[in-house]
Amino acid sequence: MIPGSKQGHNQRRRILAVWLLAVGGYLLMPLASIEALATTIYSYIDEKGTPVITDNFNTIPEQYRARVKTTEQISTAPQSTSTIGSINERLSHFGGQLRAMVSGAAPNISGLSPSQSEILTYAGLAAIVLLVAMNLSKGPFIRLLALWCLIMVGLATPILLYVSNDGPMDVMKNKASQIEKKHQDRVQQIP
Repeated sequence: MIPGSKQGHNQRRRILAVWLLAVGGYLLMPLASIEALATTIYSYIDEKGTPVITDNFNTIPEQYRARVKTTEQISTAPQSTSTIGSINERLSHFGGQLRAMVSGAAPNISGLSPSQSEILTYAGLAAIVLLVAMNLSKGPFIRLLALWCLIMVGLATPILLYVSNDGPMDVMKNKASQIEKKHQDRVQQIP
């Protein structure tokens, strides 16, 4: 065995461990946080006789603060539900941020429509991630899975480019509808 390869293997394992810790920490952070199960609700009646309810004491005008009634509202949802909900919310927020970041970073490739440029950018990023997974993985199953996904990306990308907005299929549909419209106009002009 080559001495340098063992050192490279250990470095790959450390990088993978750091990434797993970062992702795991991000996903498990809501489990460690203590959520308040009670909320204070403030209510008062304004000069017009309208009842006003708020959960922020600072939004209450000074003249009504002496007449404020406070109520503790206890959450009926169990904490596990709110934790799962917060994990779901974090993941959806992270996914939205990632989509916005990647869609804003997709370059306009000359000769391609914006949607085709995005498809090509996503496919390229997926290919890079899969190639890195193949090289960092030491298990044959992960390597085979990454290779299979890479082949699927390679097969799906041209199809997605073909059927995308302003792609060749869309252009052909528009030309066919224009020809059909001209044909219909000619048929209506015949006496």
